[in-house]
Amino acid sequence: MTLFNPLPSLPNPRPFRVGVTSYIFPADILPNVEALSGNVDDVELLLFESENVSNLPSPEVFARLAELGRRNNMTYTVHLPFDRALGSPDTTERTAHRKQIERILRLTKELPVHGYILHLEGVKPGDSAERVQVWQRDVAVELRQLFAVPDMPAPDQFCVESLSYPFAWCDPLLDEFGLSVCMDVGHLWRYGASVPDFIQRYLPRTRVVHFHGERDGKDHQPLTALTPERMQLCLQALRYFPGVVTLEVFEYDAARLSLERLTEWLENEKHD
Repeated sequence: MTLFNPLPSLPNPRPFRVGVTSYIFPADILPNVEALSGNVDDVELLLFESENVSNLPSPEVFARLAELGRRNNMTYTVHLPFDRALGSPDTTERTAHRKQIERILRLTKELPVHGYILHLEGVKPGDSAERVQVWQRDVAVELRQLFAVPDMPAPDQFCVESLSYPFAWCDPLLDEFGLSVCMDVGHLWRYGASVPDFIQRYLPRTRVVHFHGERDGKDHQPLTALTPERMQLCLQALRYFPGVVTLEVFEYDAARLSLERLTEWLENEKHD
């Protein structure tokens, strides 16, 4: 029995699988997933690991997470750490990050994983064309070594997330390795990208959508922070989306408000 208030239930059927993050309640990952089981279709496991702090669960906890997923027809999106950059100018950092990813992939191999969320860090808006080319080359080297490891997940399970830099810089990597896309619409709004253009160009290869509000340059807000026009733009595009839509907020009230707003839209769709 959970000590936390349940989240609102979503109507069925719905066009996509709905997820939230593993930090909705003020507790560790496992109590969050136990409280969320049965209310959502997917949980985004936010994993981090640095020299001083780590939230990586034990093998026993991962086994329990796998059990909860199977029992509740619930999948996971695993957000890989981004304390290091896979495209860093520092070779040692790149190698350390690839090894870190390999370790997490081994730990999560028994989970019913829908996708692995991958940040391709190491480049920033305004970088020169020469720097972008070096970054693309360095990331490609690390990905080739990652996918050469036996029993790695298929490349299309790795979802490259839209960040602050122009996402088109990732195109050669998406094409070479067959990677998928994580369309983070909050990031797109925050950094001034065209959401309609991104949808048209990348939605066919998108596996996960991070959906959250953005207002005055601050993202990861509840969906109630969205204008009706922004809400309609995204949800109309996702009417036939078969993947996971993660409401990427990090506390209970934001998740509750987002689910209520999403439910209102889904119910209206039934009657249109």
